[in-house]
Amino acid sequence: MSQRPELATRLEALGGDLYGSLQQHPVPMYVLDRAGTILWTNEVANELIPGAADRPFGDVVVPEAALRMRRHFALRMLGREAFVDHRVVLRGSGGARREVEISSAPLREGGRIVGVFGVIRPGPPRVVAALPERRAADPPSLTPRQGEILLLLAAGRTTAQMAELLGLSTETIRNHVRAVLAQLGARSRLEAVLVAHRDGMLELPKQPAGD
Repeated sequence: MSQRPELATRLEALGGDLYGSLQQHPVPMYVLDRAGTILWTNEVANELIPGAADRPFGDVVVPEAALRMRRHFALRMLGREAFVDHRVVLRGSGGARREVEISSAPLREGGRIVGVFGVIRPGPPRVVAALPERRAADPPSLTPRQGEILLLLAAGRTTAQMAELLGLSTETIRNHVRAVLAQLGARSRLEAVLVAHRDGMLELPKQPAGD
């Protein structure tokens, strides 16, 4: 017997906001329709691939992988290929690329596959767009709060996670992130971290000899 009716009843009785939980979950998640259009991403997935909603998934992968991904997707929609974990390189903002692992499962209606639910496990940056020329002047001086934000960006924290850690609203966090990006001349969070590494702003302080 299917557990779906029982699960739906229990969730309704619980009264929890399942959608809100998925939206704030720290693991990037997405939903595709049968045509391969991105119907939904949660907050952290949207930070990984900004503006992905309502676009074909082929637009957010690197061009050299798009045709192969579309072919596999079509076979899966027809039930001719299994849904297996796979690696792909995504295109982020500013031309940045990131290799990730995708885990997905079919969404079915009456036995017919109508879409896909998936999660994204980010890996380390693989290929990144060229960074701006190194400044001749000293690196920009960030405020203490901006320095905290930069460290959290380097740690891979999401907007929601930073807000919780610092006791600030998500909009305040976004404003601080925008200020950090502007100070570093970066077009994305990833680029800001790379620029900061390049300019020595994220290097750990050296310990005195003998410690």
